[in-house]
Amino acid sequence: MNSLYSLTNAQKFNWSSVSGDLNPERVSHLETYLAGNKILDAGCGGGAYVEFLSRKGLEVTGIDKHKQFLRVAKEQSRIGTYVQCDITKLNFLDKTFDCTYCFDVLEHVDDKLAIQELARVTTSRLIIAVPKEDEIMHEFNLTFLHYQDKTHLRNYSEQSLRELVTTINYSKLSIFPELQVPARFLVKKMILWHGLHSKQNSISNKLTTLILPKLLNKASYQKIFTGLVAIVDLQED
Repeated sequence: MNSLYSLTNAQKFNWSSVSGDLNPERVSHLETYLAGNKILDAGCGGGAYVEFLSRKGLEVTGIDKHKQFLRVAKEQSRIGTYVQCDITKLNFLDKTFDCTYCFDVLEHVDDKLAIQELARVTTSRLIIAVPKEDEIMHEFNLTFLHYQDKTHLRNYSEQSLRELVTTINYSKLSIFPELQVPARFLVKKMILWHGLHSKQNSISNKLTTLILPKLLNKASYQKIFTGLVAIVDLQED
């Protein structure tokens, strides 16, 4: 399993903490929900989010179990503090950080141990993002990309994420979906591809590539999300 935690795999699944191409939604979560000044990035990968927040004047520590990802942060001269350690056994005293965020990590580890450790070292708030369990796409023989990542031990429904959070003491919990599938764009793209490669006559192709996409612009689409976010306000001792 450890061999799957490689830079090649990170690039294949577009881990933005390694590539430096920060996800706008994740940036928005941080800008909206971070609390305090002393921040922990639990599972920082290559450190791109650590650097982003450090440049805003926050005191950010990034931890990761895998040396090859921390090496990226060093090679890229990304600012911030970086520590190699296991998220299920953190090398920090209780309540060391004001706020902790953890993006796409809990699905790789013993999530109950991990969330207990995150809560132990954090005073105010946890921001957690995990891959969402597919409830729709499999009906069409399609799958979310994260189902192809063999390092994942599980995916989450809103209920299972809520149950995980109930294993720690908290005062307030908000769960919402993220990373919406661009359904309208994908349908139009498929129609245009079909029109370009179809052996139908020119009139049929014109209907397919010009008229049908315009009609689809007016159609409504079911919203499909690939991720879930939990904002957890911790209970004071």
